[in-house]
Amino acid sequence: MDWVELYIEEVIKHVPAGKRDELAESLRQEIEATLPADATEAEVKQVLGEMGHPAVVAARDYGGQYVIGPTLFPQYVSLLKLVVPIVLAMVFVGLVLASIPTFSGPVLPTLGTFLTNVFGVLWNVGIQLIFWITLVFFLMERYGGEEVKAMKMKWDVNTLRERERGGRISKWDAGIGIFFTAVWFGVYVSAERLIGIYESTSSGFTMMTPVFNQTFLFNMIGWFLIIILLQVGLGLWKWVKGRWSYALASYNLVYNLASATFIIWMASSPRLFDTRFLAWVETNVPASVSLTWVFGLVVAITMLAAVFDSIDGFRKARKTPRHGERTIAHI
Repeated sequence: MDWVELYIEEVIKHVPAGKRDELAESLRQEIEATLPADATEAEVKQVLGEMGHPAVVAARDYGGQYVIGPTLFPQYVSLLKLVVPIVLAMVFVGLVLASIPTFSGPVLPTLGTFLTNVFGVLWNVGIQLIFWITLVFFLMERYGGEEVKAMKMKWDVNTLRERERGGRISKWDAGIGIFFTAVWFGVYVSAERLIGIYESTSSGFTMMTPVFNQTFLFNMIGWFLIIILLQVGLGLWKWVKGRWSYALASYNLVYNLASATFIIWMASSPRLFDTRFLAWVETNVPASVSLTWVFGLVVAITMLAAVFDSIDGFRKARKTPRHGERTIAHI
């Protein structure tokens, strides 16, 4: 493992793109001058550990003005990554649960209003969280005294290994995605025969009524095939590339947006369910239980899955080394 290149990659991601080549070369020269000839892995890791946290090194070498200095910046970023997603996820779930009873009338206008309101609330909450956390760290930086300015971020060189692994895509992950694409397609075109209400009879389990309207599914198969092709393309890209990149993460975002839109659109259609299933529900399900709860749950799960999977793609792309091929010592 080339610890030096991994360290340089971690440092330069904290500076503007135009400054990265210059800083990377400067760091290589500094590390090369410090390392003994034929350095062992332990010696390389010791030197990198003594250099300090990559974010602090980047702020020190890049210079310039900053709102939060290099001493507190790593803690600031870590706190943002921890607090903001958790709070936004909790707010989102709360909004969905509070809005489920309002899903009535024309579904699509109701859904559009709901999504607009959710986006507005999440945007305001996110901006306020970032503002207040930034303000607290700004005040600590300016008025915290020498104790705060002398703080050092705990950092372990071995965390660079997590960065290298984080950007990789195993053949298993790529292959299993393609496999489930085929399964999803098979279930879609055979939904009427596979998904239904089953009852135990003398001859075994027998389907009493299908859940989905197969005619409607076939009418929408053109849009479904677009989603399938996007998913196959994603799986093949992962298989061939073997590592996350920002281009792949952007494609993954497009796929998630398209698939989430398709699922929510299908779930909102009054033609999705077979009339025999609706009659069964009316007969066997209490009137107090409404399918709008199911719709709300589908919307919540679909949106959360799309958001978190898209964010995870960019997070992994960020961990993929991309700078230069030169190495100092391969261990």
